[in-house]
Amino acid sequence: MKSIIKTVCLSLVLALALVSCKDEASIQNYFVEHQDLPEFLTIDLSPKMIDVSKVELNEEQKGVYKSFEKVNILAYKAKDVSKENYTQELEKVKTIFKNKKYSELMEFSDKGIKFRVNTIGDDDAVDEFLVLASSNEFGFAVVRVLGDDMKPEKLYQLLSQMQNADVDGNQLQKVMDYFKG
Repeated sequence: MKSIIKTVCLSLVLALALVSCKDEASIQNYFVEHQDLPEFLTIDLSPKMIDVSKVELNEEQKGVYKSFEKVNILAYKAKDVSKENYTQELEKVKTIFKNKKYSELMEFSDKGIKFRVNTIGDDDAVDEFLVLASSNEFGFAVVRVLGDDMKPEKLYQLLSQMQNADVDGNQLQKVMDYFKG
């Protein structure tokens, strides 16, 4: 009898371990696995890099601004790698973006760059925006905008209002220089 109980308990523990180790591809895992590789550029940005003191924001817009916690960027330059490697990495990311836990918000192209925007959370309270920008000429970048109960329509209004904000361009310049060089 004791051996049966031990066997059942051991089986349950083993089953729980296998289920909890389920390897589900996520953007977060992709960032972690690729952030230290030499062909990738990783940048973390903080909302504190944007001086909003010169921008007139109403209380609602201030709330939207405060809902942002950080922005992570992972970039891969097509210029320095083989076409095959670029295509493989881009397909990995596109496959992750198709994961059912990410809701597609929109997809569009502008000046030869394809954009795909997905979200995590519900329509009224987004916790994460995911942006994939890709161009066969330059490469691709994955942007994670992390926050708490962000609202897509309010975000657009805030971004248009913040045209006059003073942005610390050093971090953003690193991304531009990365694709130019």
